[in-house]
Amino acid sequence: MRIPLRVALGLLAATLASVAVTACDLGLFGPSGSGVIQIRVISPHGPEGAAVLELTGGIGLGPVTTDVGDAYFRHDGATSRIVVLLDEPGEIAFQVRSTDIGKLPDTRIIEVADGDNRLRPSVTGYSIKFTRVEDLSGDLQRRAP
Repeated sequence: MRIPLRVALGLLAATLASVAVTACDLGLFGPSGSGVIQIRVISPHGPEGAAVLELTGGIGLGPVTTDVGDAYFRHDGATSRIVVLLDEPGEIAFQVRSTDIGKLPDTRIIEVADGDNRLRPSVTGYSIKFTRVEDLSGDLQRRAP
């Protein structure tokens, strides 16, 4: 059975579009080089007070900062432990400098404390959102979606 040329071209175009979207989702065409990765903890409970996270696999991770509260970190080889303490309950978010923002670290949430600084019984339902920030000359220049 022969497939009409129009159908074959349509299937090919759909396949190529799917491959391109997957490549973008994996960061294959995203920014790379030195910069900052913003990491946000998405909570199923709303505002939180603190979190402990573990990062593995990032390349050349450096200082960790946050705009609200305090961030403490320890880089030990391929593993980093990060503690974020907020001044007021809110979204847990921090930035980590990297020598290659094209290689996002694997991130695991270890503990989360609610707005009253009580540990949550579980981290089920939490997720992580990454934003790559190019940094070509020391200035934050572009945020990737």
